[in-house]
Amino acid sequence: MQDIKKRKDITKDLIGFIQDSGVINQFNITPKEIRIGVFYTGVVLSSGHAGMSYTPVQEIPEAVCCPRSHAKMPAAGELLNKQITELMDYALDDNALKAAVGVATLNALSAVLLADDTCKYKPSAYGNALDLIEITNEDTVAMVGAFPPFIKRIQEITKNLFVIDKNPKVVGKGDTIKIESADRLDEIIPQANILVITGVTLVNHTLGPILDLAEKANEIVVVGPTASVYPEPLFARGVTVLGGVRITDAAKMIHLIGEAGSGYDFFDNCADKVIIRNNAIPARSS
Repeated sequence: MQDIKKRKDITKDLIGFIQDSGVINQFNITPKEIRIGVFYTGVVLSSGHAGMSYTPVQEIPEAVCCPRSHAKMPAAGELLNKQITELMDYALDDNALKAAVGVATLNALSAVLLADDTCKYKPSAYGNALDLIEITNEDTVAMVGAFPPFIKRIQEITKNLFVIDKNPKVVGKGDTIKIESADRLDEIIPQANILVITGVTLVNHTLGPILDLAEKANEIVVVGPTASVYPEPLFARGVTVLGGVRITDAAKMIHLIGEAGSGYDFFDNCADKVIIRNNAIPARSS
């Protein structure tokens, strides 16, 4: 795996790109609403744009009492008073809750850039990110972070599917897939020619190391609400498809997050699934 400093290079590049774009000063952007929910974290900007990120509660099992919980978010109650640049830098933090706020902030700022008419990245499709890639029965697929609907669909095509997740109980009893330990990343990822990676890897700083292991992959899909970032630093590292979300109702998103909303709630009420293909890497032929 990478040196710990290199793990955050993708996030550093994204922060740098947003800062260099001048969009923060152009629109005088400040944070308007922040929610850290049970399942998702959301940020709404003064511009009206919004972003969200998975809340990695499993990463903070030690926060079981008030003193320890306070240590995980010592700025609680003061986040809206912070500069947007400071909240962006939260994405680099090893504190899981702060990183989630940071990534949600980057997603909200990315939404500003992606909404610009001059932006070179336009939606390639809406809906399921797997619709933009070709999978055959000869492919070896590695999935980092279990996506049950994806698992079922891929299993219908190929038996060569490996699912890596920290939670061995992430799939239901009726599912036949074996959940592999994250300890096997170095072994499994280099074998796969198709990768499906959860956007949560942006929060826990593992996306860079995973991409560095992708020796054979000719399709790399990074997907999920957390993966709603400006594509540039991911595409530069070989990602072929980015499947994120576009928030259509920021007020409803924040409300749902506060009531422990899940992905299903967002897609039904306040977000569209948006897929962007890296045109610099042509889709492979089957």
